[in-house]
Amino acid sequence: MVALNAPELDIDLFRDEVLTDPYPVYARMRAKAPVVWLPANDFYAVVSYAEARAALLDHDALVSGRGVGFNDDFNRVRSGSIIASDAPRHDVLRSVLSERLGPRALRDVEKMIKARAESLVADAVERGSFDAIKDFAEVFPVEVVGELIGVPADKRHQLLRWANGGFNAFGPAGNERTSAGLAAIGEQFNYIRTIATRDQMIPGSMGAAVYDAADAGTISADDCLPLLSAYLTAGMDTTVNAIGAMVQLLAHNPEQWSELQDHPELSPSVVNEVLRIEAPAQFFGRVAARDVEIGGYLIPEGARLAIVYASANRDERQYPDPDSFDIRRNPAGHLTFGAGIHACAGQYLAKLELRAMLDEMIKQVGEITVGEPVRKINNVLRGLSQLPAAFQQARTE
Repeated sequence: MVALNAPELDIDLFRDEVLTDPYPVYARMRAKAPVVWLPANDFYAVVSYAEARAALLDHDALVSGRGVGFNDDFNRVRSGSIIASDAPRHDVLRSVLSERLGPRALRDVEKMIKARAESLVADAVERGSFDAIKDFAEVFPVEVVGELIGVPADKRHQLLRWANGGFNAFGPAGNERTSAGLAAIGEQFNYIRTIATRDQMIPGSMGAAVYDAADAGTISADDCLPLLSAYLTAGMDTTVNAIGAMVQLLAHNPEQWSELQDHPELSPSVVNEVLRIEAPAQFFGRVAARDVEIGGYLIPEGARLAIVYASANRDERQYPDPDSFDIRRNPAGHLTFGAGIHACAGQYLAKLELRAMLDEMIKQVGEITVGEPVRKINNVLRGLSQLPAAFQQARTE
């Protein structure tokens, strides 16, 4: 059977209106085909679950080493980094910290995470009304990731802004958010050169391990800066957005929140469902290293693609009633963290953080209410910048 040309749609994924409410647009794309051509963005979008998963696993045909962003400046800045490299270089870079991000290595860190989550939830309950983003979601990952990487506590205040900018920088050329994001990457690089240096890193931290790997010859000294930048960026805003989404979803579904309180063993599946229905990172780029067929459609060599995780996670053929939040769904195969060799190295840590927060909410919080949110517009990330909230203290028997 001869592969077809992908159908064309007049959609710009980076328009404010689409970024504010992308799911109807994704549904329109999926209804057309599993892969569509978007001339406004000059790339193909892979939007259905089976095709997106297959694309993520096809490391030979769809590569990262030619750039995962959607503008030349970003791809030049990130060239050869862990997110924009292919095997064998990618495997070497990932090996530096992958063991430290696994369940066994994070066992001691888990105690710190649980203790901090307990304190944060208790503080929110005591305050009654608070901002679930500024006072809650944003506090946790900065402390956890800052501690793990080894950044001094008094020098972490800019990390979130740079992380948000780092994802904006993926966007198209000529986009104001993209330009600001590229500037933020430059600021973060300068920070690493002057603050997150070998001598200022906490001994035994992941940041120190990066420098140790350079000393051992596993990576070059030039790899230290982009590797630290990648981990500082990836581990921040994504977790913030997921925590904010979790609070909002549980507040909007009080009957499910009540059921979860009665069945706390569902906590792991709820974390997966939050990540499925509100993927913090909506899509990433790939380039076709040769002519490749996806879902019966031809993608020519050299073409850029966006693998739209957030659309795949709401594919009707994979998840019945996909736009509904369901604490009993347990969608363990969601694509929020990608798949294959480029699957998020920090996904266990992210789930650990979310699970710790959720478990403490189940223990300490009765009713959850939220007010009108303020949406954060980012070229790649989906999240909130403000969410008025109130935690009512759980009843004690």
